[in-house]
Amino acid sequence: MKKNLLFVIPSLCSGGAEKSLITLLSLIDSTKYNIDLFLFRREGLFLPNVPDYVNIIDGGESYKLFDGAAAEYIKTNLKKLRFDKILNRINYSKALASGNRAKIWKYLKTAFPKNKKHYDAAIGYLEGNTIYYCVDCADADIKIGYIHNDYSKLNLDISFDKPYFEKLNKLVSVSEECCDVLKNIFPELSEKVLKIENISSPGALCLLAVNAAEEYEGVGSIILLTVGRHNKQKGYDIAVDAAEILDKNGVDFKWFSIGKGELMPQIEEKIKEKHLEEKFILLGERANPYPYISGCDIYVQPSYYEGKSIAIDEAKCFAKPIVATKFSTVFDQLANGETALLAEIDAQSVAGKIMQLINDKELCKKMSDKLKHTHKGNEEELEKFYAMLEE
Repeated sequence: MKKNLLFVIPSLCSGGAEKSLITLLSLIDSTKYNIDLFLFRREGLFLPNVPDYVNIIDGGESYKLFDGAAAEYIKTNLKKLRFDKILNRINYSKALASGNRAKIWKYLKTAFPKNKKHYDAAIGYLEGNTIYYCVDCADADIKIGYIHNDYSKLNLDISFDKPYFEKLNKLVSVSEECCDVLKNIFPELSEKVLKIENISSPGALCLLAVNAAEEYEGVGSIILLTVGRHNKQKGYDIAVDAAEILDKNGVDFKWFSIGKGELMPQIEEKIKEKHLEEKFILLGERANPYPYISGCDIYVQPSYYEGKSIAIDEAKCFAKPIVATKFSTVFDQLANGETALLAEIDAQSVAGKIMQLINDKELCKKMSDKLKHTHKGNEEELEKFYAMLEE
C-alpha cells in the first residue's frame, strides 16, 4: 500500500529551500508514495515545476486575506459580524509589531483551513511556521522538520522552537556544520538530528542548459554571476562594493545577478550611486538559471551565511571557477585553492580573489578540472530520505 506524505512550505518563490523541494518531489518514487504539498500561498516561480503526481493544497482565500492587509480583513469580517476573527487579526498585528513568535503563530494558525487527512509522514520543509504547522495542525505518524540554514544565524526563538523540535521524529539539516550547530544548541535532541543534503544532479542540470543565455550574447567582457535572493544574507552590498573596486582597477567585466527580494530597490540605488549600471546587471528571477551558470566565467557567492548553498553546488556541477566568502558552512562545499578561492567577508577581499582568478587562467583550469573529476552529484541522498520514513 502506498504511503501518504504531506510536505509543507509557505510558497514556491525562488529560493534554495523551494528549489531543493522541487528536486526532491521530482525524484520521489510516486509508485510508493501519495504526495500532498501544502502551500500557505499557492504562488511562486517554481509552481509550474511541481510534478503532476503531486496534489497541491493551499491556505485558500481565508488565509491570504488574514495574512494580507489588516484593514481589508477587518472590513470583510465586520460585514459578517465575525468579531472573533477581527480580534484575532488585531492581536496578530500586535504580535507582528512586537516580534513575539509564540503569539504570531498562535493567531496565524487560526487562519489555516482544517486538513482532516491522516498521513504516514508530515514534513515541514522550512524552519519556522512550516514546522509549527506539522506539529500543531497535521495528523501524521511521523513528523519531520527541515532547517536549511545555520540555525544560530536565523534570529529564531530557541525557547519557542525547543518544544516543537521535541515533538518531531527527525530534525533534518543540509550540511555537517548546520547539524553541529543544532546539536550544540539542542544537545538533548542530538539523536534526532540528521544530515540530508540538497540533491544535485550534474546530468539533469546540463540538460537544462542547452540554450545560451540571451543576455550574454555579444558580451566580450569577463562574465561574473551571483544567484540568490536580494536579502541581507546573500551579501549583495559586498558584491556591489566589490564591483566598484574591480571597475576602479580597470577590470573589463559584467556582473549578472539572478534573484529578487526585499532589498532589490536598495541594491538598484547602490548600483546607480556607484555608476555601475552597465557593469552590475540585475536580471530578476529566472525559472531556469542554468544557461546563465553554464555560460559565466566565474561564479561568485558573497554571502554572510548559508546552510548548504544550492547555487554553489550548481556552479560545481558546471565546473565553474568559484569565489565565495568564508561563511561558516562554506568549508563543507569548497576547498580553498582547489575548487574555489575563499575570501574574507568584505568587498576588498572578494574583489581581490576575483582579480586573482581573472589573471590566472591556469588556476581557473585547475579548479575546473578538479570539479569535473570529483563532483558527481549526490542522488544517493534520496535513499537517506526514504530510510527516514521507514524508521
